[in-house]
Amino acid sequence: MNLKLENIGIIRNADIKLNGLTVIAGENDTGKSTVGKLMFSIIKAFNRYEQDLNEGKSDRAFELIEKTYFELRKEYDFSKDTGIRREFYPPEFLKELKKTDDPVSIIDDKINFLYGINATGVIQHLEKIKSLYSNNESKEDIIQRALTKVFVSEFYSELSPKNYNLFSYISISEADGLNNIFNLSIQNNKIKSLKLYDDLFFNDVTLIETPIFLQMYDLIRSASTLLDMENRDRKAPFGRTAPNIALHVKDLISKLESAQYYQILQTYIFNSDLQNLLGSISKITNGAGFSFEKEHRDFYFNKDGSTYYKSINTATGLKAFGMIQLLIQSNAINERALLIIDEPEIHLHPKWQIEYAKLIVELVKNNIPVLLTSHSPEIIQALRFFSEQHNIRDKTAFYLTETEGVMSNIIDVSEDINKIFVKLAEPLHNLVWN
Repeated sequence: MNLKLENIGIIRNADIKLNGLTVIAGENDTGKSTVGKLMFSIIKAFNRYEQDLNEGKSDRAFELIEKTYFELRKEYDFSKDTGIRREFYPPEFLKELKKTDDPVSIIDDKINFLYGINATGVIQHLEKIKSLYSNNESKEDIIQRALTKVFVSEFYSELSPKNYNLFSYISISEADGLNNIFNLSIQNNKIKSLKLYDDLFFNDVTLIETPIFLQMYDLIRSASTLLDMENRDRKAPFGRTAPNIALHVKDLISKLESAQYYQILQTYIFNSDLQNLLGSISKITNGAGFSFEKEHRDFYFNKDGSTYYKSINTATGLKAFGMIQLLIQSNAINERALLIIDEPEIHLHPKWQIEYAKLIVELVKNNIPVLLTSHSPEIIQALRFFSEQHNIRDKTAFYLTETEGVMSNIIDVSEDINKIFVKLAEPLHNLVWN
């Protein structure tokens, strides 16, 4: 799969292949992480808009039904007139809409009911529901709205280059651009056009930004995402501000938590090689691995089968391997789910950087697509070495970010990745020799 970008954030141009292991190297603040967050946004919007983005017709109808019901309850005594409650009780109302082939007529009947009791103040909600079921939205409309929501969550709608009135373009294709999947244009952080030609190959995505999230379970689970722009400034009870987090953080912690069902899920994991990788992780970390303890609302590291450590008391490097272990156990890693890892070396000693790179190549060897960003010579060299050792060099691509004024280009250096090492060694070279 090919991803082409033009004027996205600080990225001027990029043409990136995502066919196995994709490595983007470069300095800080050159757009490496933007690529990962962008791919997360696109895949979620295309394939998970109903499950993760609350874009299902029933979900939006139910919100409006609830508004109608609670406003009526403030004005009318349901104990005296049970007909109102029976007509508008949200679960039953939604059930009626799902069972019928003509939901519009059901809504019209309820609108007439409201006129009959002179409750015209809430009719606006029912008209919106009617419009929802009357209009057959195109898939493009739904995905465009889903993309808008995810861009808010991941970028706070800051995708357009700062201080430049430039159009931004995103396109995905197959077969080196021969088969278009979709084209998207953006101006002033608003989607101007979206053209769909086919479905994406990826049907899910996971983004690992930092292993520290493992010790922040309670905070993350209690937070909300920034998907609903209308509720971005909502307040929690008693004046407390409700915390907001990016969707990829909530998505990650949910998948890690589901590893608690591993004994059930492993029945459905057909790739035995992935399960064998759990043994490799155990050898690296010299422990039995991480597990989620529901009663304690925390992840624990099992050192020797009987000694457990809370996640906050566990080395961050251990948590880095633990996240991969938990994702395998939760069945969140497969050949159609892109795994995005942002600068994993930050919490890893050089020895474990090598081991981590070996683990990543093992995943790719088992057809797990990985997009990884890094500025570590050790991890990049190890990725090259192991990809050659395991004969997946044809599925591996290396890219380097190069600044051009205030923006940057992402160039393919797969045929000469020494350009990466020269770039990353430049600060030390200047320090020693100048």
